[in-house]
Amino acid sequence: MYDNEQQEKAEADASPAKRRDGRSLYPPKQKSWHRRPRSPGLNWYKEYAPQKLKEGRVLVIDYVKQDLSKEGTRKVAALEIDSIEGLRQFYANPTRRSEAVLRLFHVQNAPWATLFLLKKFSINASDDLVGSDFGRYLKSQRGERGKSRRPFLTGKTWETQRDVWRQLGKTSFGLDYLKPYRVTSPAPSTSETDLKCKVMELNSYDEEDNPAYAYDVYVQRLSCYIQHQEPASEIPTGLDIASPYEENKELANTRQKYTPNIDALDNGNAILIFENSHSESIEDTMIPARAAMESRWRRLPFYIGTSADVSTDDRMALQCMRMIIQDVWKSVAESWGIFLDTTHTHISILEDKIYEQPADESRAPELWSNSDVWLRVERLVYIHVDLVRECQINLRDLTDDASITEPWMESSPGDFERITNLVNEDLVKPTDKLADLMYKSVGIRDSRHSLQLSMSMWRLSWITFIFLPLTFISGFFGMNVDTFQHNPSIKWYFISTAPMMLAVFSSWYILKNYLEQSRQTPYSRGIYEHLFWELASQYPTLWSRSGPRQYVVPQGYISKLKWWLIRQWSRPEDTIRAGSGDEDNLFDGLSTWSRFKRYLLRRWTSEIRLSGTSNSETSNSSTLGNEKDHEISLNSVVAEGIVEANEVLTASGVGGVNVSSRMESGMLRVPVTTKVQSPTGGIVATGSGSPRRPRSGISAGRPSSKGSSTGRNSGFMVEEERPNWLELMREHS
Repeated sequence: MYDNEQQEKAEADASPAKRRDGRSLYPPKQKSWHRRPRSPGLNWYKEYAPQKLKEGRVLVIDYVKQDLSKEGTRKVAALEIDSIEGLRQFYANPTRRSEAVLRLFHVQNAPWATLFLLKKFSINASDDLVGSDFGRYLKSQRGERGKSRRPFLTGKTWETQRDVWRQLGKTSFGLDYLKPYRVTSPAPSTSETDLKCKVMELNSYDEEDNPAYAYDVYVQRLSCYIQHQEPASEIPTGLDIASPYEENKELANTRQKYTPNIDALDNGNAILIFENSHSESIEDTMIPARAAMESRWRRLPFYIGTSADVSTDDRMALQCMRMIIQDVWKSVAESWGIFLDTTHTHISILEDKIYEQPADESRAPELWSNSDVWLRVERLVYIHVDLVRECQINLRDLTDDASITEPWMESSPGDFERITNLVNEDLVKPTDKLADLMYKSVGIRDSRHSLQLSMSMWRLSWITFIFLPLTFISGFFGMNVDTFQHNPSIKWYFISTAPMMLAVFSSWYILKNYLEQSRQTPYSRGIYEHLFWELASQYPTLWSRSGPRQYVVPQGYISKLKWWLIRQWSRPEDTIRAGSGDEDNLFDGLSTWSRFKRYLLRRWTSEIRLSGTSNSETSNSSTLGNEKDHEISLNSVVAEGIVEANEVLTASGVGGVNVSSRMESGMLRVPVTTKVQSPTGGIVATGSGSPRRPRSGISAGRPSSKGSSTGRNSGFMVEEERPNWLELMREHS
């Protein structure tokens, strides 16, 4: 029994877990007869120690020929070299030299490898037939410095060159790019190397969200050499041109000229990428070591797949070359993206500083330095755009014998056009707008200070103007002449001073008023037009848009005097209809006296009360009582109502108003006795004292009301009317 229990327990432990109903808790595994394909991702041979990152390194990737690979696959061999001996051993192996259809070199901070490869590929040849100055450009891996001791950002391409002896074509390009580094100390570096390659300093936010100095931007250089093997052809003979690879016996003993051995050179398809970083770390180059781009190159045949024609080794080499060059320019575009992301925070901090106080001139040097840097950055972007176009032409010329279907660097022109727009919109234009804002703010501040200074000088001038007559009288009485030999009393000084002051002020007032009338400007005319419109809206019985009404007769002598002054001060020929004069004249006629007159116009108009009868009527009806006074007030109310109605119609744009009244009996029985001014200037009483019924169908109105402009520069509609329109209404009625 025990044995059976032990056996059942062992079977339960070995069997999968089951539920109470006896079914397994896990679904049964499906049998698969297909092996899972292995991932194309490859591991690196060893890990780099931190001290090894600054010793330089060369990555060699060989894309092996189809004959040396397994059927249906493409073999890729990669090797990392960190010394010149390792590079020599690589080329000493005859198998590795001949098995590659394309060889890629990625040289990072390795000057020893640069010199070796320059000779191995005869890049630094002195003969003009097969050599170029790309070697000299390659040796200066940092940005050049101009006379201003600042990095000079450049870029250059070399046209396609044919080497008939080696039966290959070659081209190359080089460019400078910007690399931001996070600062480790708050103080800027002052070393000669840093000052030589530093382009700018960028701000960012620290851990406490405060603006702080955070990045140093240095210039770094990337250079690329492309070599394409051409089909075998016969070397032309009969030309009087010596081969640059033949050994010259005359110079053999002197050894003044290096003559490369053509068999010792690397004459296959190759791409050489040279990079140097400011920190001398292989992780700070444009294409970092062991990053995604290098991993992609190690499995490049996997990415090509069946999307392109790779039936032959030449086609495979061309497709790999096309994708590698595309990846290089994509890395350049990504470096621009990193730089622009860093500058966005810097620009936002600068905008906050300027917008906080635009007139602060202490920000001007920082703003100017940023503007200068952005212009250099914009120039570098345009250089890269030109390099992309030139590289496309050179690569097309390099592989013209191979009918490659895909264009070289297809997406690069669009990427760099987008980067150009970003630099222009996010860096150049915002800085220009900030500079313009600062200049305008400083100009407004200086204008305000100039006005304050002008006001101070105006006060000083007034003080001088007041004391100048007194000084003149003092000097006059202080002369040593016979008239004052008896020393007259001081009272004569005050007696002569008072008339002198009165004469000076009177002359000034007359001259000022004359200039005020003769130098009327559109600005002062507009002020008077607005004033007349305001008074005509508030007091339509007294004012029209062209000035005071001529038929108004106020009550009382004081009101008449005020009304007479109002009419004199607001004459249309002196206000809204004055000549334009010189519009550029600084004198606008709006002095303190003008403002005081406008104040009196508003105040006195509100105090004017109309008279109900003329002078003759007042003398003949002096014995009338309260009943007559009540009648006069009603007459005034009716007259004001008619005037208001006419004003509304005139303001609505109606030129001549014909009022047809059809009234029933008993609707309106108001005695109308209105006093108007006749064309000759006299006061005429119209109407009767008894109520009467208006006739229907009779036209009554202002026969000649019309709207017109008050001047060439006026923007208001001014009403012109006949002064005897009430009398004409009476005649029609």
